[in-house]
Amino acid sequence: MTVKERFLNKERSWTDILPLVFVQAYLWMNAGGILSHLIQADKWSRLFVNRIKIATDMGDYMFSIGFWAAMIAALVIFRKNRPLLRVLCPERKIRILTGSVIGLVLGFALNASVIAGAVLTGCLTLTPANAKPLTVIGYLIAIFFQAGGEELICRMYIMGKLRRRYKSPAVAIVGNALFFLIFHLGNPGINAASIINLLAAGIMFSLIVYYSGNIWTAIGLHTAWNFTQVVLFGLPNSGVESVYSIFKVEQACDGFFFDSGFGVEGTWAAAILMCVVAAGVILFAKTGRKGLSNRYDSKLDCSAV
Repeated sequence: MTVKERFLNKERSWTDILPLVFVQAYLWMNAGGILSHLIQADKWSRLFVNRIKIATDMGDYMFSIGFWAAMIAALVIFRKNRPLLRVLCPERKIRILTGSVIGLVLGFALNASVIAGAVLTGCLTLTPANAKPLTVIGYLIAIFFQAGGEELICRMYIMGKLRRRYKSPAVAIVGNALFFLIFHLGNPGINAASIINLLAAGIMFSLIVYYSGNIWTAIGLHTAWNFTQVVLFGLPNSGVESVYSIFKVEQACDGFFFDSGFGVEGTWAAAILMCVVAAGVILFAKTGRKGLSNRYDSKLDCSAV
């Protein structure tokens, strides 16, 4: 057996090689950004925002609509890529709802647990600010598009192409998580803990998608994680703050559970939590229902390559 036969599946497309997948994802992301400018997604969002008199940064989240369109187009236009859409469009449509709900609950629980640690250790003091139902709903929808866009880029496009090309699922799981990390390295307040956390988060999202075959769980989790910290509690989201939140920070200091520059995502507590959850997903998959670990591969028909 040659080295190629040992590590690579039977070739379907030379464009599924790791470096080229990263380049393609980057180009499609830029195409999505151009598309967002053309349709003026942020402008229409701000028009809606101004009408209901809420924060204008919602338009920045809605800008990710272009990523959705670009990623779906990347799979529809090229016939060989169309099977990758199966993780987004399951045969049983109820799995979209169940996966999203499970993800939303898990995302809130994870983020809130780290924030609770910061409050209990005295690193963070929160006070009520301003709760408006329309504002909250608007932000939830906007953040859904932002978080979902990142999931489509990393867990649908990059992970799917790498899984189809390489025999070891670790290449697809770690590979797209590295792209997810690189994607965030330019954010303000980045530090060592946040780098570990972002990589661990990318791996955790990937494991959830791989073992469940349902990307909507990751989209829900990602959405709830971001929404909880930035809109509910008024904390930085990967170093970026929102102008609106239900609670606001009255006092904060750097510690194990909170980083004033990057938020909870810049802490060792969050990094450890992500690693524990990732390990838990693997353990559950290995000891849980039979055939769980084959759902992603069966959707992509990886067993046939």
